[in-house]
Amino acid sequence: MDRYWQKIPGFTLVELMVAVAVIAVVLVIGVPGIANMKRSSDLTTASKDLVVALNFARAEAVRQGANITVSSKAGDNNSNFKTGWHVKDGSTVVRAFYDIPTSSNVNLFTDSTVFKGTAPVTFAGLGNVTEASCFDITVTDNSEVRSVSISPAGRVTSCNATCEVIKDNTIAGNPTKCD
Repeated sequence: MDRYWQKIPGFTLVELMVAVAVIAVVLVIGVPGIANMKRSSDLTTASKDLVVALNFARAEAVRQGANITVSSKAGDNNSNFKTGWHVKDGSTVVRAFYDIPTSSNVNLFTDSTVFKGTAPVTFAGLGNVTEASCFDITVTDNSEVRSVSISPAGRVTSCNATCEVIKDNTIAGNPTKCD
């Protein structure tokens, strides 16, 4: 009889069920946070890629002393930059930017008295642009918006606000929203 009462090493069913319940609770709490973090990362990636392309185009325009354009991969007169963008010297592609995060949406903002930019954005040989422009960048299932604005002097700024807010100068007193 003694051998039936000996303790056998291992886990009981109750211990396993408690472990599964704890793992389930951690997953329920953690997965939405990870999804939000990915969307936020996609937003940041798309905006920084666009800033890099615009700064590269401006530097190239100054270096060559010629007009350099940043246009949508979908076509020169297309204001939807979701498919990526090209930096061009005339009709020659100097550098191509592809594969923005799939859930991102990048649009050139054109309905404004300040931002009248049209596609493509053209930097002149002195680094300036003929018209100020602004891009609104959004990610699916995320309420955050980042904008990338280009001043008439060619300065590229990325902000945690929409182009409408930037146009109205409502964030002028809050420098933490722009980099």
